[in-house]
Parts: sequence; C-alpha cells; structure tokens
Amino acid sequence: MATGILIGLIAVVGIALILLKKKFTPEQTYYPSAFSSTVDKSIPDSAVSFGYKCVWFAVKTDKKNKLAEILKLKNLSECNWKVGIDKAYNGAVFITPAIDGWTLVCGWGLPHGDSKEGIEEVKFILQALSKEFGDAQYFSTHRVTAYHCWMKATNGQVVRVYSFLGESGENLAIEGKPTKFEQTLKLVNTFSDEAKNEEYFEGEDLDWPDEELLMQVAGHWSIDPTKIEERNDIAAGLGLLAQR
Repeated sequence: MATGILIGLIAVVGIALILLKKKFTPEQTYYPSAFSSTVDKSIPDSAVSFGYKCVWFAVKTDKKNKLAEILKLKNLSECNWKVGIDKAYNGAVFITPAIDGWTLVCGWGLPHGDSKEGIEEVKFILQALSKEFGDAQYFSTHRVTAYHCWMKATNGQVVRVYSFLGESGENLAIEGKPTKFEQTLKLVNTFSDEAKNEEYFEGEDLDWPDEELLMQVAGHWSIDPTKIEERNDIAAGLGLLAQR
C-alpha cells in the first residue's frame, strides 16, 4: 500500500514538473542574466525586446530626462539596452531610446498596478504624463497571477482602463470606451449583467486577457516591445537607467 502511494506521488510530481516546464519556456519570458555587472553600459547597442512578466509606460515623446523628472526617478545614468533591460527586470527602471516617436519606461521599479489602489496610482501618473506629452499608456502583465492591465490617457485625461486578475477570476477595473482594436474583441467583463449568469463564462466567443493579447493591444496603441529586436530600423543607442 505504502509503495503504491509513493509511486502515485512521484507520478503526480513528475507531471507537475512537466507542466511547469511547458508553461515557463524561454520563448515566452525573459530570464535576467548576470552579465550586467561586466558589460560596459555606456556603449550604445541595438534594441532588446522585453514585455513578458514586465511593467512599462509608453509615452509620445523623446524627452527622457523630462520623463524621469515627472516619474520622480533618481540616480540617473546613461545605459545601453542590454544592461538596462536586465536591470529593469531586477527592480530598476530603464527609459529606452525613442522608437517611432514613443519612449518606453520599463521595469519592476515602477508601480505594478495590480490592485485597486495601484490602478489609481498609475492613473495619477498617466494624467501627469499625458498632460505634458499628449499621449501616455501603461501596461502590466504577470503570468503567475495571470494579471493583465492596460491603460491609456490623452491630454491629461485617462480615457481607457482594463485590468483582469486571473488568480481571482475577476476584473479589477474597467473604465472608458474600448479602443478601436478592443472593439474587435469580446473582452471578459465580470462587472456586466451577463456575468451574473454562470453560462456567460462558458461562451466560446469570450476573449480572455493574457500576455499575448496585451502585446497586441500595445502594438495597436503604440509599440509592441516583444517585437523590437525583429526590426532593423532602430539605431543603436543609449537610454537612461534609474531608480524610483
């Protein structure tokens, strides 16, 4: 009996490990390395993709220092993409060189926006950024808690907020009119009257937010950061590394 139970437990653990390995593949996420302490961050380099399990603002400007001022960042220093993105995944903030007129500010040093209080904090920042630059956006995604959030502000006003926490199976906030791309979707809305009926969640036409969908939103609104390495029109350059 004991031997049979032990074999069963080993099988369950083995299956779990296989599923975890499948879920966290190198193609799906960024794995920080230890090279940032040995690489010269002052040497301009080509763009590095990011986005999965990350947080970032997209702002219609090329004024990195002004962005840093509004975001109240400190300890600013010029930094290339390779070191900047690595540090961003380890608690710092990296302000990228401008791409198509958009500057991306990324890193886990930024507000995560994964709570109602956090969303209000991000909205306040977006209002300030868009009042200064016209257009500002925010994206946050983390597959462990299945949290996905996108927000958009124009001329000092937040015009769109959508956030969904898969861990609890509910939206944290939905505000404003869906943008043109979102109108092609049927995004889950747990605040809707339809959601009061359990059959609503069984609908095959529902669009459940995930990190890939969030990247599509980012691409339609401004820049999909997971695809920038594929481009050959982004010159080598330096951004700004900072702390918040």
